[in-house]
Amino acid sequence: MLPDFAPVHLLYLGLAIALEIAANVLMKCSAGFRRKAPAVLAIICALAAFTALSHAIEGIQLSVAYGIWGGVGLIATAIFGIAMFGERLRPSGWLGLGLILGGVVLLKFS
Repeated sequence: MLPDFAPVHLLYLGLAIALEIAANVLMKCSAGFRRKAPAVLAIICALAAFTALSHAIEGIQLSVAYGIWGGVGLIATAIFGIAMFGERLRPSGWLGLGLILGGVVLLKFS
């Protein structure tokens, strides 16, 4: 199980994940940074995500917080890509997402 930590750290981790997802979606919307508004918002979200993550790791182990942040962010970004942009994954991509999910679950119990 995760060691004891203040709930605020979990909130910061959730915020960091949400901001990372927003940054990734906005990068896609920026069309390679040719569209300025989504590009600037993507940069702001990315910086805010790292700021929130830095607050989360004050009370959560770095390896656990970063693993969850990266894993959940990647899985959610893939889902947004499928839902919003019609992207498709090959079976190996689905397997990779499943392995990432398994890794995040194992981190919870480390």
